Amino acid sequence: MEEQTIDGLTEDLVLQCLARLHYKDILSASWVCRKWRRLLLTRHFYSIKKQLGYTNQLACFLQHPSPPPDSDLVFKFVINVFDPMSREWNRLPPIPNFINEFYVSIKIASAEGKLVLICDGRDDLATSLFVWDFVTQRWWKGKDFPSIWPFFFAVGFDSQIFIGVYNGNKSISVWAYDMRKDEWTELPQMSQKLSWCHELKVIGDELWVLNGCNTKHIDNEHSAEVYNFQTGKWRLVELDLEQTIDSSNPYCRTTFDFHELLKEFPELKSKFIARISRLQLGAQSLVMVTAFQNNRYGWEEILFMQSYGNFEIVRSISSEDATYVLSSCCVEV
Repeated sequence: MEEQTIDGLTEDLVLQCLARLHYKDILSASWVCRKWRRLLLTRHFYSIKKQLGYTNQLACFLQHPSPPPDSDLVFKFVINVFDPMSREWNRLPPIPNFINEFYVSIKIASAEGKLVLICDGRDDLATSLFVWDFVTQRWWKGKDFPSIWPFFFAVGFDSQIFIGVYNGNKSISVWAYDMRKDEWTELPQMSQKLSWCHELKVIGDELWVLNGCNTKHIDNEHSAEVYNFQTGKWRLVELDLEQTIDSSNPYCRTTFDFHELLKEFPELKSKFIARISRLQLGAQSLVMVTAFQNNRYGWEEILFMQSYGNFEIVRSISSEDATYVLSSCCVEV
């Protein structure tokens, strides 16, 4: 009987075997042979890994170690990665040959298992885009955004990153970066001018541009422009914040019941809470609470919330090497 080796397997079977690797082991596996490296770098590998359910949900945090001086809006940043399964923290290496100092408009988002960082330029410089590949463990530079206008929020879907851009005429537009083509394109104009972008969210096969503040004290500010990826058309949606129990309301997806957290950690009542945000990690989520005390620069506590609703403190980000979270996202690798 002829002996069978892994070299005799079809490429599809090899991909199914490699898909079971932990994301940290993929780089080592890529050095085994040229065939494995070629297969691991294909989009098909990521699709199979995701289809078989062997991806990992990682929480990525864009942070700066100290507040920017009052006279200078430039700051330095770091990117920390948290694995909710192993509870390990890792820091991504800095972008090669690039100074990690930018103005305030800087965001991270994810697409196709990669982390994308977008930062606005200074003066007449273009907005830059960089991609961290968890397979090759390297940064690579994407095409610069063809505008110097600041952007609001960034969100990823499939192989694209969408950003809301201020146009300077009291309106915003939405641009898309295609990672596969390394190209920027502007989406069709929305039906109405939105002077304030609350957030960008992908719900199903639609992109929601939420307008206004999440408060019931401001009239005529709660609306959304919704872009359908299939039809390529926008529609205006009026939102009723009174329907807080309706999970289909996109604003409900951005809110968090702080009273649930206070039941588990009553000591938070003595702190001034500046911000609460939640990052969904599959069936679980991380809740971030920024607290201030004595008018000093605040610290941020990362709380791990399991799927059954109980809270567990993962880590208090208050040290010099990991402080205020500027942007966060979930990357499925």
